[in-house]
Amino acid sequence: MNKKTLPFLLLAVVFTLVYSSCKKADEVKQTPANQAYFPLEKGRYVIYDVDSSIWDDTNCVKVTRLYQMRWTIADTFTDGQGRPSMRIDVSIRKHAEDNWQTPTDDAVLYATNNGQELEIAHSNLRFIKMVYPVSEGRTWEGNAYINTNDADWAFFKGWTYRYTDVDLPFGTGDVTYQHTVSVIAVDETVNDPNAQPRNTASRAYSKEVFAPGVGMVYREYYRWTYDPNFVNNMDPNYADTRCLKGTGVIMRAVDHN
Repeated sequence: MNKKTLPFLLLAVVFTLVYSSCKKADEVKQTPANQAYFPLEKGRYVIYDVDSSIWDDTNCVKVTRLYQMRWTIADTFTDGQGRPSMRIDVSIRKHAEDNWQTPTDDAVLYATNNGQELEIAHSNLRFIKMVYPVSEGRTWEGNAYINTNDADWAFFKGWTYRYTDVDLPFGTGDVTYQHTVSVIAVDETVNDPNAQPRNTASRAYSKEVFAPGVGMVYREYYRWTYDPNFVNNMDPNYADTRCLKGTGVIMRAVDHN
């Protein structure tokens, strides 16, 4: 072998080894498809602008509160079934320049991804937020672990979650995510209080949007009921203002790492 060619051959071998090592490292870093839409890595966070609403039928008003919320993946733990899971700490603040505070309610979420489904638990309720693989139109019983025989949670009964708008762009108003998937958990309407003021009415709607590498980037939820026999709805002074009872929230992701 020509001695002059030896260094070039050695360089080629080194380059091949380095390239192979880099390629393998890149492959290891790639997020599996069943984790991409809600990456569970310690230290990750998402900050949301939140519009929270309460329909108060006693005073016949809708009260809206604006603030920011941060979800931070804080630590790992093993759940009661022996599965690796993550604790998500929740913080809130009124304005972007304020310090983060711990809320009095729902300060912690728990997330478990077992490869077939993503479970999120809070307030002793466990939801199946996603199932894998993701595909347009796929449905599942996302509230299967909730005791809907309990009167407090009976309204969760019969919700069928459904994937829609798979791999389509979604804009939150400030940011557009090019690849997302939407989950419609419920979209139910019973009567219209304005058109049928003497009939019981209700409305339930829940939509969440997930973006690869980020997590949940949008949430819209509201549920209200209307009782025509409630004292305010019998009062002629409220004839033009139907008094609803319920809650709602819109969350828009504005920052993440």
